Amino acid sequence: MSESNPANLNGFLSVIKGVSEKTENSIPPHLKILISDDNLNKPEDLEEAIKTSGQSLEDEQCACLFANIVNLCIKDGRVKERNLISFAQKNLRLDWSEAKDVQEAIEARFQAGRVFRDENEWAAFCGGLIAIAEADNDTAAAEDAYLEYIIEDHSHIEAGRTLLKDGGQIAEELGKFNSRQKKCLAAHAISIMLIDGDWKASEQKALDNLSSQMDLADIDAEKLLKGIYTLYNLSVFA
Repeated sequence: MSESNPANLNGFLSVIKGVSEKTENSIPPHLKILISDDNLNKPEDLEEAIKTSGQSLEDEQCACLFANIVNLCIKDGRVKERNLISFAQKNLRLDWSEAKDVQEAIEARFQAGRVFRDENEWAAFCGGLIAIAEADNDTAAAEDAYLEYIIEDHSHIEAGRTLLKDGGQIAEELGKFNSRQKKCLAAHAISIMLIDGDWKASEQKALDNLSSQMDLADIDAEKLLKGIYTLYNLSVFA
């Protein structure tokens, strides 16, 4: 580990804690294990801390920080604190197009409650995610926790398990998804694939199959994968 990386990680986490308090959004599960109420102080001046991070962090670390700031600036499916996101984009050295792709990928994860309405759609959504989680025949605790974290009505999860047993039926339901539904499911599927820190070939194959069943455009799949990977890529601080 580079000698600078522990300091860089602490700076990253301090900014995240500050953004969390500013937006009144809770620390997400993939960061919660690294942050506790008593082991890290929020910065006195959040913008100055972001600016300092932009001067000290490496490019991939800046991108990861930006993605996680965006993740904390979305509430009820809508982006809040747009000025903070714009400030972070400029000071963390991301060009506009790169930042836009990352933001859109992360936004897609927050649209489930807005784009899925009837029980069949929710069941197909959950079934698709369960297929990714079970791709290696060993569902990690982090994957189960993720499902329960993003889906308030857990009966949809059970309906998804039932639908998944009938492969033909779930493929039919996935094929009916509109563009926003496809992107939302794909964004969460990628998150499931990355949340346990172990990106397996079997999960990638399941994701490719899911994208094919939905007829997700290749360019959309590439942008979503890049954006969500950036969000979870904490290995840049190792």
